[in-house]
Amino acid sequence: RDIPQVIGAGLGAGSSLLGESKRRSMRRMSSTAARVLRVGGVPEHFNAPWHTAAKAGLFAERGIDVRWTDFPGGTGAMAKALRDGELDVAILLTEGIVADIHRGNPARLVGTYVSSPLTWGIHVAADSPLTDAAQLYSQPAGDGGASPRFAVSRMTSGSHLMAFVDAQQRAGEAAAASLRFEIVGSLEGAREALREGRADGFMWEKFTTKPLVDSGEWRRGGECVT
Repeated sequence: RDIPQVIGAGLGAGSSLLGESKRRSMRRMSSTAARVLRVGGVPEHFNAPWHTAAKAGLFAERGIDVRWTDFPGGTGAMAKALRDGELDVAILLTEGIVADIHRGNPARLVGTYVSSPLTWGIHVAADSPLTDAAQLYSQPAGDGGASPRFAVSRMTSGSHLMAFVDAQQRAGEAAAASLRFEIVGSLEGAREALREGRADGFMWEKFTTKPLVDSGEWRRGGECVT
């Protein structure tokens, strides 16, 4: 699915992407010309163009003061920020925001940011006995339970929704319905959960987690494409 921008409303604060020189130039503009735009996204490589454009002053030239806030918690955290009026624009997963709009979020899809599929890595700790993602659904969980425990940044986040998708594709509806979840808040939280044995697997964008796989901290047992 595409990763859309989503419009919300309300007041809030975020860290400005603009350098001091650009802020000075904007202060010289009339107060009615400068528009504050509060934008949120995950702290990952997808959003580099936003930072590059802001540092180059491209937004300031058009009278826009972009104030960026990182959301390590992903789509679920941004959906909540839109609901709470803390963001004007969020760059997040289509699946997650569509589900939240269905639950009453007043946000609107207004555009496509990335049109290529997102590839999710299915990760386990390096010392896990599991060597393939399918074993998450056929082998006992680390705590002896019959169903796997997935670390998720928060409920309704991409890591939560995609765990259902992968379970359904690999093992069927019953496996998806029996999944268990450990809420970890962020990628760093997932590292702790896998290291401490509180979760059996974690799904996150494969290039973001590549350094953890390359370093030997995690193993990637499979992939799931949105």
